[in-house]
Amino acid sequence: MISAREMISSLYGAYLLCRFDRRGLFYFNASHAGFWRSFYSALLVAPLHFALTYLALEDQPITADAATVVAIEVLAYVILVFAYPLAMHYVARLVDRDRQYVPYIVAYNWAGVLLSLLALPAVILGDFGAAHALTSVVAIAVTVATLAILWFVARVALEAPVMTAVAVVILDVVIEILVRSAVETRLGIG
Repeated sequence: MISAREMISSLYGAYLLCRFDRRGLFYFNASHAGFWRSFYSALLVAPLHFALTYLALEDQPITADAATVVAIEVLAYVILVFAYPLAMHYVARLVDRDRQYVPYIVAYNWAGVLLSLLALPAVILGDFGAAHALTSVVAIAVTVATLAILWFVARVALEAPVMTAVAVVILDVVIEILVRSAVETRLGIG
């Protein structure tokens, strides 16, 4: 079980990293126990994730029944929580960053909480009928900010060269796209 103190410290570290301040790394528990506890971040994000997923799917022509949609979305969320860290376990070895793997995943997981909150403005604007152009601009800005933060976290936590950090972010995006594509296929979204 994670303590409130560790959770608050980790969220503050994530906040600093999201402000491109490498001192955020000092607020994480980068031990093996801290690694596993960093996955509690997924529990914090889950309600927001499923609310945003519901908003995204409510206007889609879904051919699956409600129980199937819930099962597929829950499974997809679990896959997304663990697929990237698993892939990075092998990538870290490949790029000689074994030592930095645990601190990186801890930072990545906790930064994910704040990055989920960053997605809210675009969804809220779109859901409340804001002009398409405004919603698109906000969505692009959020995407750019998210990718920049993910790059920064990879750069400082993995102690990785610029292009390695870029490749790591691309891997993250590709995994997300593959999972979302599989979900949309299973839900019958064209």
